[in-house]
Amino acid sequence: MLEVRITGKTYVSGAGQRHHALGAVQFTLARGHVGALVGPSGCGKTTLLRLIAGLDPAFEGEIRPPASGPLALVFQEPRLLPWRNVEENIRIAAPDITEAELAALLEALSLSAHRRHFPGELSLGLARRVALVRALALHPELLLLDEPFASLDKAMADRLLAEISMLVEARPVTTVLVTHDLETAIRLADRIFVLSPRPATLLATIDIAAPRQRMSLDALERIRGQIIEAQHLGATGP
Repeated sequence: MLEVRITGKTYVSGAGQRHHALGAVQFTLARGHVGALVGPSGCGKTTLLRLIAGLDPAFEGEIRPPASGPLALVFQEPRLLPWRNVEENIRIAAPDITEAELAALLEALSLSAHRRHFPGELSLGLARRVALVRALALHPELLLLDEPFASLDKAMADRLLAEISMLVEARPVTTVLVTHDLETAIRLADRIFVLSPRPATLLATIDIAAPRQRMSLDALERIRGQIIEAQHLGATGP
């Protein structure tokens, strides 16, 4: 499983000021499960994701990723090479992917017709799907998603949410998702980690019962209420 035991994270700005980015954040996530980090803007969600990815080793505590297999990180921006087409962007990251695997991933995310297109010819939603395919092509043991639906209209975000949900059901991979949208967290995650305002501490862990996409509106609203209550208590104190 993924084990995160952080006691603190600070950094020094370009102006030489010391900032406390994270407080105590400790949680575990079982293999093949999806965890969502939710909290107010600027609380440290992306900072925490970068620590889990190993991009920033300067923190107090310990993070134990799954024991084997690669890690894949999908940033807020797709970060595709503009001079390479969709297939080439995927194969650069995963040169050993078979034609059958590539075709199946492209089909799963409705990208088959865009295989030869260049990033400049894609909408933001399509480019985000390509970035996700590129990550999944690595067969990651740990998948990290940083606000994958940001800046998308609701229809596109709902479609991509449904596609990712089907993929994580079909290809179980331990996944950590950063999102500010509570409905996204509830519909995609097995566990929701509710963070306080900066410096973020863990306020609550909420387990979600599957099946996600067939959750009733009453169940969704009940869980949303639990998250909001935890955030309110974290903001006002006991």
